[in-house]
Amino acid sequence: MAVKFEQVEESEKEAPGVEPVSVPVGGQEITTYWRRIFHDDLDPEVTEDIFTAEILAPVMGTEEYETDEVNEDGSHKLATRPCMTHERREVDLGKESMEKLLEALKPFLDASREAQPLPQQAKKRRAKAPKATADGIA
Repeated sequence: MAVKFEQVEESEKEAPGVEPVSVPVGGQEITTYWRRIFHDDLDPEVTEDIFTAEILAPVMGTEEYETDEVNEDGSHKLATRPCMTHERREVDLGKESMEKLLEALKPFLDASREAQPLPQQAKKRRAKAPKATADGIA
């Protein structure tokens, strides 16, 4: 989850979510108290009603496959080709951000169908897909 910490007074050390942090300073140990606050990844000021949304995002990757060409040892030569793969992501969102996500996904969800189990296929070696960036371009 998206977390930020806020320092609190010693009088609040027993409050829920407050944790002690001890730091050695000049031969002695000083303890301060910090509250863990979960927040919206898009708007860190939002700290109420935070939900984690799991996203299976499509990304272009590459896969290796055996060609019809044969190596000297009799094995098939390998080549690569582009393929669509998926990257599992998580984002922590407050109510307003979650509503924006659902609204943006609505036309795609409306046109979608329930996913079918994947058939048993010949094993393919997949290369990692490029890491996703904020603008969607790797």
